[in-house]
Amino acid sequence: MDNTKSTTQLFTKLPKSFKGNQHYKGLSSDAKLLYSWGFDTLQLSKLNHAENGTWYDNSKQQHFILYSVESVMEDLDCGKQKAIKIRKELEKYGLWEMVSQGANKPTKIFINEIITSQVPKKKLRYNVEPKKEVKKTAIIYKGKEITDYSEVF
Repeated sequence: MDNTKSTTQLFTKLPKSFKGNQHYKGLSSDAKLLYSWGFDTLQLSKLNHAENGTWYDNSKQQHFILYSVESVMEDLDCGKQKAIKIRKELEKYGLWEMVSQGANKPTKIFINEIITSQVPKKKLRYNVEPKKEVKKTAIIYKGKEITDYSEVF
């Protein structure tokens, strides 16, 4: 058995870009999880496209997934209203774009990239470059002269 393949089917990666990103502040945990599952499904869609040409929209030149409200209800173990709310939440934050195909046809879902660029909340000490100036002082301790090299910040 191929361990790499079985491992990728057992786990879903949750993008680190959600953590501390002001753009996604307020996005529910369920929406983040659903986005991750959708993104995994998109990767499978891309593999299928390479093999048989399905799950690809020629007009948008983009891969898509089909993720029905019923599938969301089953995956998240929730009711219909919550499933619809989460799908709309992902669309509101620009993570999904849902395109209806008409009556009795599944909605195409185009998954967008996460916005990763943002200004950090605060600068951390290790991100700040210290001044290159070094102060040399002589200290007399118990009759002996000790040279102290202190960095000046």
